[in-house]
Amino acid sequence: MKLETWLPMYARICDDFGFDKSKDIESARWLASQTGESGARALEQTRGDFPQSVLVCGGGPGLADELSSLTIKGYVIAADSAATVLMDANVQVDMIVTDLDGIVEDQIEANGRGAVVFVHAHGDNMKALTRYTGQFTGPLVGTCQCPPPPGIFNFGGFTDGDRAACISAELGAKRIFLAGFDFEHPSDKEGKSREVKLRKLRWAKVVLDVLAQEGARLLLASEEVG
Repeated sequence: MKLETWLPMYARICDDFGFDKSKDIESARWLASQTGESGARALEQTRGDFPQSVLVCGGGPGLADELSSLTIKGYVIAADSAATVLMDANVQVDMIVTDLDGIVEDQIEANGRGAVVFVHAHGDNMKALTRYTGQFTGPLVGTCQCPPPPGIFNFGGFTDGDRAACISAELGAKRIFLAGFDFEHPSDKEGKSREVKLRKLRWAKVVLDVLAQEGARLLLASEEVG
C-alpha cells in the first residue's frame, strides 16, 4: 500500500483507538536500531525471490478446519499466531508477519529454519520486542505503522493479517489467497478485549478493501491455491 494512502488511515485509526503516536515512533526507532542494514538486505533478498502467488493465513478461529480442506502448495505466509496452526498441521511456513503476541517460540523456530519474519513495532509491544527480537537467528525485517525511521519499513496494514497482504503486494505478488480471515468472530486471547479485537478486524477489512482498490488481487483460499 502506498504510504500516502496508509498514513491518513493510520491517523484515523489512532483517533479511533486513542493510540499515542509518540509511543509508536519510540518503538519503531528502537526496532530500527536492532535490524538496521541486515533488515534491508533481508527485504531485498525476499523481494528478489518472491513468487507471484502466495497464501496468506490469518489467525481466525476456523483456520485449522479451513486448512484441512485445502491442498496447500507454494509460498505460505503466516500472520502471527497462524504460524503455530500451520506448523501443527505440518505445513511449511515461508514467511511470518508478527507483532509478537502469538507463540513466539514457534516463530523463532520457523525463522531458524529459513522463514523470513517481518516483525512489527508499535506502542504496545515494546516489552515483547526487547525480549524476543534478539532471539531470531534467520532473516528479519522490521516494520512499523507510523512514518518509518531509516532501517525499518511501512507498507501499510493494521493487524498482522492485512499487513501480510500489504507486504505481499509490495513484494510483487499478483495473486494473494486468504485463509483464516474472519472479520466477525475474533479468536480469543488471554488478556485481550474481544470488543477491541472486533473493532481492529473491521479496520483490517477496510485496509484490504483499499488494497484491492489499489490493484491487489485478493482471492479466497477455497479457490485454487498455487
